[in-house]
Amino acid sequence: MRFILIFIALAVIVMVLKRLWQTSGPEKNRQIPSNRMVQCAHCGIYTPEADALEHEGKYYCSQAHLDEDNQA
Repeated sequence: MRFILIFIALAVIVMVLKRLWQTSGPEKNRQIPSNRMVQCAHCGIYTPEADALEHEGKYYCSQAHLDEDNQA
């Protein structure tokens, strides 16, 4: 009976340590955010895609440039 309890305790400890090691280890499946640069359709300046405004497939560096191109 004692052997079974020791075995179960060791199995639980191993599972806990394995889970801790997996979560604190290198994260292989994490996606890297895109650092792609896009060109403003109005002035030509390059802006990170995450910060750019998109309208009808074109990118703009600011709301003012988007508005100016839509008025023309």
